[in-house]
Order: sequence, then C-alpha cells, then structure tokens
Amino acid sequence: MATGFSVLDTLNKNSKKGIDTTPKARFRTKDISIHKIYSNVKNFYPQEGIEEKADEILAVGLIDNLAVMYEPSEEGEYKLISGERRWRALKLLTERGYKEYELVTCQVRNPANEHEEKIELIIANSSRNKSVATLLREESELKEELEYMKENGMKIHGRDLSQGRLRDVIASMLHVSGTKIAQMETINKNLIKEFKEEIDKENINFSTAYELSGMSEEQQKEALQRLKDNGKLSHKEIKEMKSEKLEEKTVSDCDTEEEPEEAVEESESGIVNYNQELDREEPEEYETPHPKGITSICYNCKRYLECNVRTSTCTSCDRYINKIEAEKTPEQRYEEEQNKIDRETKKRLKELNDEKKMEVLPSDRRKKEIEEATDKLCAYVCDSLCIKTTLELYAKVEPEFSEKLRNFCDECKLTKHVQRLKDTYEKDYRK
Repeated sequence: MATGFSVLDTLNKNSKKGIDTTPKARFRTKDISIHKIYSNVKNFYPQEGIEEKADEILAVGLIDNLAVMYEPSEEGEYKLISGERRWRALKLLTERGYKEYELVTCQVRNPANEHEEKIELIIANSSRNKSVATLLREESELKEELEYMKENGMKIHGRDLSQGRLRDVIASMLHVSGTKIAQMETINKNLIKEFKEEIDKENINFSTAYELSGMSEEQQKEALQRLKDNGKLSHKEIKEMKSEKLEEKTVSDCDTEEEPEEAVEESESGIVNYNQELDREEPEEYETPHPKGITSICYNCKRYLECNVRTSTCTSCDRYINKIEAEKTPEQRYEEEQNKIDRETKKRLKELNDEKKMEVLPSDRRKKEIEEATDKLCAYVCDSLCIKTTLELYAKVEPEFSEKLRNFCDECKLTKHVQRLKDTYEKDYRK
C-alpha cells in the first residue's frame, strides 16, 4: 500500500533511533480509520464475544482506545497491539451501516523491537478473563520473550532484566503472585501432552492440572485412563491417588533392606564431587514440595520451594536458611535481643546474690536479718508512731516542754516494747 510522508512516520523513525521511550502518564493519540488497521499475528488470545462487544459500543460508545504501532504492510498501515475485539466490533458496526464508527481514537506505541511488542501485547491483555489454557500459554510466551531479552542484555522500557528473578518480573507484569507463576511453570514443564489437550478442551481445571504435574509420567497416564473411563477427573481424586502411591512407597521402603550407597565419583584431582548439585546456580523452575510426613530441616528452610536436592530425611545442609529466622521483622529481633539481655542479667544477679550469701554463715545471716528487722521496726516507731516530733514543735513555743523531752525516749512505752521484742529474738537466736 502506497503511503505519503507524514509527521507520524518521522516520529516513529526517530523513536527507533534512541529517543526516550520510557513509560509515561501521557501518550500520543490519533484518529485512524479502522480500515487502515490490521490484526497482529502474535495475538494468541481468543477473539470471543464480538457481537456482544459491538452491542456494548453501540449502546455507550467506545470507552477504551485501541493501541497500535505504525508498521505499513499490504494489510494496512497500523498493526494492533491491544484492542482487537473492540476493532472487530467496530468493523462489524460499520458493515451494518453505522459509518460513524469508522474512525477510532488510537494510542500510537513505539515498541523498540518485536520482543518488546509481544510483551506489550501480553501486558495489555493481562487483566481480561482467560481460560486455563490461555493463562498457561500467556505465562509461557512471556517467559520466553523475557528470557531471550535477559540473555541478550536487552531492556524492556529501560528496565534491567538482569536484576532479580524473572519469575518476580512475570508475576508483576501479569498481576499475580509468584507462587501462581511457579505453579504455571510446573504445569507447563511437567504435564504430559494428553493432559494439555484436555486443558484446551476445558475438561480439567487449574488446581487439578497442578496436582497432576506433581506426578510421574506413568502416574499421569494412569490418571488419564481414569478420566477417559469416568468422563471427569477432580482435584480430590488426584490427591487421593498421590496419597495411595505414597503409602505404597512407604510400605515398600519399610519391607526392603537398605541397599549400599552408590560410590561417589571423584574428579581427576581426587576431590569428591558430592556437592556438585549444590554448587549450581539456583534453578528458575518450580518443583512440587514433598509430603511433610517425616521430619526434615528442608521443610523449615527458606529455599525449600527453589531447592532441587531437598529430601524428607535431611538432617544437615550447608545451604540451609531458617525460614522463621529469615522472615522476622526488625521489631521482633529487637524484642528477642532485649529479652535475652534481661534473662542473662537476671541470671547473673541471682548468681552474685548466691555468691554473697555463701560468704556469710547461716547463723550470722540469721542474726543480721534479726538486727535489720528490729532496727527497721524501731525506726518506724520513732518516725511514724512517736509524738516526740510534735512535742518538739511545741517546745519551740513553750519552754516548759523542753524539760519533758529530755527523758521522753527513755520513758517511751513503745520503745521499751520494741526493745523487749529484740531481746526475745536474741534469746531465741542463742537457743
């Protein structure tokens, strides 16, 4: 198709020469004829509900604009990035005679390369409702594009893909958790072809597919036969099958004598390559966890879901990271440290007190306790119960009280009573 010069052509060419195309809140739009737009062959999403979408646009108008890129070809001038269902619905309306829907407002995008174009297409469709088959393909194709860009040192809108794990990047782009992405990876990697076809037919759901992906190929084929016989296969049935296999394996292991361990290979230098697997780079793929029926430090390890050498009987590991300790907040660590200091201080004080007590004989200690008790009692009587203080105040005003105060303590009945108590304690002590 012949096309003339336009400012848009120049802008697109310049953008590919290094003009900043990092994400922004503003973007260029242009009203384009729907006949100049053509479908993107990279779009694998099903184009369903075109009639319903056309009726919706006819009722309230087009709410969201299309996203296109300028790439002239025999099919048209602008290739779609997102909004193909809306574009098809607009074409349907124009065919029905609604010519006012021929022009559509589009956001004009400038992907740097075909990989960035594919990623933009997937992200644009990430929020729509999808079948399990589409969901799995979406994750697989996005991962493939990102892996290629990472291996070749490419960036996506200025984002450095060499930092962090791709699984986390994919999770953020598709708005799902990292665990969900790990489950998709497991299904895409381990599920046999026949079950993937059943997913396309929507005969099994996501949770069932994930449980199946944790089984061996032989077990999956057995489950496939059950699906063909019964016409259905539930998540619960798969879990029961896995439990039965686990019980059979446990019984078999108990009835079989332990076989001698295989010889560990040695390198030419004589160094044992026992930890060869542990020295590898952490795997990107997700592996189904082992059943937690036997105590193992693997189950408390932070790297449990990523480790490819975990077992149900592990008692030591040079790469073990305690999950509980690693996930503690700074506040929890501070509180634990303070509690530890308090416990140690209390223990040390008790030890010092015990040492001090051991320096004094029990008899001397008892005598000292009696003396301290009587001294405190005398002080309490004189300070709190005695009226001598009051009389002293009067003596400052009336000189006649001065004579009475001279013999006041010697004649005080309370003081004499306390002295008798003290003498009694000392008498008991001597006994």
